Amino acid sequence: MQMGGLLSTKPYIASGKYINKMSNYCSSCKYNVNHQTEEDACPFNSLYWHFLDRHAEQLGNNHRLGLVYKQWQKRDPGKKRAILEKGERVLKGDA
Repeated sequence: MQMGGLLSTKPYIASGKYINKMSNYCSSCKYNVNHQTEEDACPFNSLYWHFLDRHAEQLGNNHRLGLVYKQWQKRDPGKKRAILEKGERVLKGDA
């Protein structure tokens, strides 16, 4: 075990869909894991993409995240902007 250094090759971040798939935490949640920008959208969905976009320079060349970044780059610019704006509102506590 390495202490004080890097141990993994991929940051462990997850969207609401992934959390729902891998756990039962979402079973009684008021948010919809299938929504990203709607009023009832799971906050983890916009935060996931917001984090990845914000750290693209540091993480964009990580081979374990290549597919994720390609998916993000192919998204409609308007949809990307809406997701990032939702993420900002969540971080500010306005969503």
